[in-house]
Amino acid sequence: MPGALLLGVKAPAAIASPTPLTVITRDTEAIAGPAARHGHSFAAATGIAVKVVRAPFDQLYDDIMVGFITGRSLYDVVIVPSTWLADLAPYLAPVPDWLVKGIDLADIYPAYRDVMMRWQGDWKAVTIDGDLQIGAYRTDLFADPSHQRAFAAAYGQPLAPPETWEDYHRIAEYFHGRTDADGRTVAGTVEAFASRGQRLWTLFSRAAAYVNHPAQPGAMFFDPQSMIPSIDNPGWVRALSEYAGVRAFAPVDAARMDSFEIRARFIAGRSAMAVDWTDVGVLAADARVSTIADRVGFFILPGSSSVWNPTTQQWDSLDRVRRVPFIAFGGWIAAVPADRQRRDDAWRYVAWLADPTRSAVDVMDGSSGINPYRISHLADVTRWRRAFGSTVQASAYLAAIRASLESPEVVGDLRIPGFRAYAAALDAAIEAALSGKTEPQVALSEAAGAWERITDRLGRQGQRQHYRRAMGLDE
Repeated sequence: MPGALLLGVKAPAAIASPTPLTVITRDTEAIAGPAARHGHSFAAATGIAVKVVRAPFDQLYDDIMVGFITGRSLYDVVIVPSTWLADLAPYLAPVPDWLVKGIDLADIYPAYRDVMMRWQGDWKAVTIDGDLQIGAYRTDLFADPSHQRAFAAAYGQPLAPPETWEDYHRIAEYFHGRTDADGRTVAGTVEAFASRGQRLWTLFSRAAAYVNHPAQPGAMFFDPQSMIPSIDNPGWVRALSEYAGVRAFAPVDAARMDSFEIRARFIAGRSAMAVDWTDVGVLAADARVSTIADRVGFFILPGSSSVWNPTTQQWDSLDRVRRVPFIAFGGWIAAVPADRQRRDDAWRYVAWLADPTRSAVDVMDGSSGINPYRISHLADVTRWRRAFGSTVQASAYLAAIRASLESPEVVGDLRIPGFRAYAAALDAAIEAALSGKTEPQVALSEAAGAWERITDRLGRQGQRQHYRRAMGLDE
């Protein structure tokens, strides 16, 4: 099996067992489906049975953490969001040498491997999914000569995939309410706006270009020296204001839109653009479920020609549009609790799940919830052409992902203890701003105050150390 002999380091021999390994993850076909499917093939190959427990996402963290705190963990493998690693790391076993030193891990993109799999310098988990947000658009609408003429007349620029968030806003405004060649009324764009859904990362993806100053690394969420929150600075205010503004060009029920709805509307041809995780591309290109399968293009997240400077407290103009890809959510990771007896078997299952060949099949299934995270996943355009129906579409999709992951500007998600508390406070600010009852500046200032209290409660010095490590800064 994969990982049995890696760079001279052997995995312990597998011993068949009728007592199943117990794996816990979320209660959807995405992520849980591949976990169960590969569990069956793992059992057939090794004689080690696997049982996948599916918990509602809102309960998943508590189900795992209660077991850790009480010393009564029930699960041999936990498959969780990478942003939870900071909280779970003290209770997890280290990834064994045979897995760490194997060629299978060297194939994982550094943005996922070197950040999402380690905590305080120790290997604690294995990436099984690479989350990243990109844009998708209707190529038929953008290529229509009548739209090209009308857009140029209205905005004084050619109709093309957006380079900046201002471009994105104009395109959404232009297309909103128009009718496509099939007689469908389209929205300008679809994004996540639902409470307690994915909108937090949609805001993060937009803010990335405004608040990551090239001369001030690591300051996206906090001042890395003082741990004073950055989320109420003018860059964040601009991002939230624009995010709230573009909702006018989304469907009328945008308030309930999560990623599931984004994908459903876009593949039904009901929107000119979408901002979502890369799943949207695979689904949109699948003629079995998509009405626009041969009419989809992709773009890296838009950027900005100005960025907020937290030192001078001014906007700095740039000599070019600077795109800042954002590793939104960071993907799902698999880890093994330290107090479980069958850790060797558990890690064998994790290696099986993350195997390059098996995961290569998963990433081309839009319902799997598993997005490309290996270099090899993006290497073979021929295989992707079969999934997308054309080399042009497949190449555009792979190029958007590859350019994002290989960009020197790419930034990662917030990864510190208490992430869920910080996220809840910011989500409340988003809700206040979207409701129109609170100005974005006021809403973000209130969230920043909540972040200060969370940081003080958890210990400012410790949080500073965690944050700096997560952002790749020296302590």
